[in-house]
Amino acid sequence: MESMFDYTPALAGKTAVITGATSGIGLATARLFALHGAQVIGIGRNADRCRNAEADIKRTCTDARITYLLADLSSQDQIRRLADDIRSELNNERTNYLDILVNNAGIYSQNKILTADGIEMTMAVNHLAPFLLTNCLFSELKNSPSGRVITISSDSHYNMSINPETVFNPDFYVGILAYGKSKLANVLFSLEFNHRNIGSSIRAFAVDPGLVRTEIAFKNQPALSRFIWMMRRAAGVDPEIPARTVLYLASELSLQESNEIYWYNQKPKKCSHEARNTDLAAKLWDTSMKFCHCQEND
Repeated sequence: MESMFDYTPALAGKTAVITGATSGIGLATARLFALHGAQVIGIGRNADRCRNAEADIKRTCTDARITYLLADLSSQDQIRRLADDIRSELNNERTNYLDILVNNAGIYSQNKILTADGIEMTMAVNHLAPFLLTNCLFSELKNSPSGRVITISSDSHYNMSINPETVFNPDFYVGILAYGKSKLANVLFSLEFNHRNIGSSIRAFAVDPGLVRTEIAFKNQPALSRFIWMMRRAAGVDPEIPARTVLYLASELSLQESNEIYWYNQKPKKCSHEARNTDLAAKLWDTSMKFCHCQEND
């Protein structure tokens, strides 16, 4: 695997969209993709952080082809607008296809918050945003000879279950459980996506990043949550470690025929029993379509 990281152009000619690309795993992935020759469209919700991230990547890779777009992924209107903005960027490059979509953006919320769409915030950002953005960009992904949809999940999905009818606005809310359910949803989404696109050029994968030194439980959280995460993340790995797995999934041609869904450290990993429940995956997909007010692959 060492040859994957000597910055040979493993992604030359490829175009990638990466959400949450201003810090943590998203920024590390954007940097690796740029170093490996991809044209990168990074997504962030803060203009200053987007500018700083772009400058940071260009300091590392002076010939990086990277641009950033703004969107708040808790808003379905903004996700749809973002999809239009991405298509405009692709048109500017005179192409109608997208090779790689990395659904990385995620949040943790100790308290229950509803979005403007009336959806619990954790499920809205961690599951419905990847679900909707992938559906909005389906045509562009399908136009690629080897489209990849890579979603960052977590081992927090183990021992979790989901009721698709109540998970988007639960009566009973505990932050860590909501986060685990959203990460289970990421694996179920990848499973059902592949089931519905058998024989197509697109493959979906979910990544277990392990414990990583990120800021996910720092942002807009109470002091106790920030303190606990600060202590816990000290044992985490650098974000480039899981970013390497994303790079592998994005560039390894043999995976086009792979039936493996869940990956850790560039190797397949067994996900939970619930994450392999095909009936549950189908129900979650149908319910997600309803909450996103969209038709199949619109």
